[in-house]
Amino acid sequence: MAGSTPDYYKTLGVSKDASADDIKKAFRKLARTHHPDAGGDEAKFKEINEAYEVLSDPQKRKMYDQYGAAGGRIPNGGAGGFDFSGFGGWDEILDAIRGGGFGGFGGFDMGGFGGYGQPMPQKGRDVGISLEVSFEEAFNGAEKHVKARIPGSTAPETLNVKVPAGAVDGGRVRFREKGEPGVNGGPAGDLLVTTRIKPHPLYSRDGANVKMDLPVTIDEAVLGASIVVPAPDGSRLKVKVPAGTQDGFEMSIPGKGAPKLKQSGSGDLHLKVKIVIPREINEGQRKAMEAFAAAGDQKARPW
Repeated sequence: MAGSTPDYYKTLGVSKDASADDIKKAFRKLARTHHPDAGGDEAKFKEINEAYEVLSDPQKRKMYDQYGAAGGRIPNGGAGGFDFSGFGGWDEILDAIRGGGFGGFGGFDMGGFGGYGQPMPQKGRDVGISLEVSFEEAFNGAEKHVKARIPGSTAPETLNVKVPAGAVDGGRVRFREKGEPGVNGGPAGDLLVTTRIKPHPLYSRDGANVKMDLPVTIDEAVLGASIVVPAPDGSRLKVKVPAGTQDGFEMSIPGKGAPKLKQSGSGDLHLKVKIVIPREINEGQRKAMEAFAAAGDQKARPW
C-alpha cells in the first residue's frame, strides 16, 4: 500500500463525522456478512476489521483523521500525543496503528466468529406449549399442571401453571430458563405456556367482555318480557326485553363480564337477541296468528 492510505470510513460505509455507535453498528453489519465462517471473503473481512480497529480507538482515529486519510507528509516530532520518530513512511505508521503500536486498540468482540474474537454467550431459544382450559377456569382462575420435556433433562417435568382470573385465549405464562440451553455459557431460553379456552355452549369471550345469545319468542319480542339470564359468574339476572324488540338487538350489562387482567373491575356481558321461530304450532296458535294478521296491516317489505 506504499504511496496510498486506505479510506477506512469508506471501507465501513460511514461518514467522517460518524459517531462511535454508528461505526460499531456498521462494523457489526459488515462483519457478519463478510466473515469467512459465514461464507464471506477473508481479505475483505480483514479490511473491515482493520478499519474498525483504527476508527474505534479515539487516539488512533484522531491521528488518522489528521494525517492518515489526507495522505499528508509525516509530521516532525510528536503530533496529537503520538511520537512518529523512527518511522520511515506512512506504511510503517499504519502498520503501527493496525498492530496496536500506539497502545491498546479499540477491539471488538465478534462473538461466535471463530479465531477473530471470543465467543459471546447467547441465550437459548424459547419453547412453547399449549394448555387447554375450560371457560370457567379462564373466567375464575385456576391452577393447572402440565408436563413439559425441558431440554437437557432426562424425563418430563411437571409444572404448576397459575391461570389468572380473566385469562384470555392466547394468553401466556412464562417460565424463566425452562427452554433450550444457552450457547457459550449463556442462559437457557424460556418456556411459554399459551392458554387455549375450550368453547362454551352459552358464552364466548372478547377480552374481558362476555358475549351471549338471548333466545326470545315471537310473543316476547312483540309484547315485551322480563327474562331471567344465567350470568357467567353464576348469578341470575332479570333482563327486560322491550316491546317490539327486533332480531339482532343488543344490550349490555356492565360489570358482568370476566375479570380484567392487571386491572380492577370486570368487563361487560353483551346479550344479542335471537328471535326463535317455532317450526310447528298447534291449532290454537295458528288461529291466533291468523287473527293477528287479519287485525292489522303489517308490511315487512318496502315494495
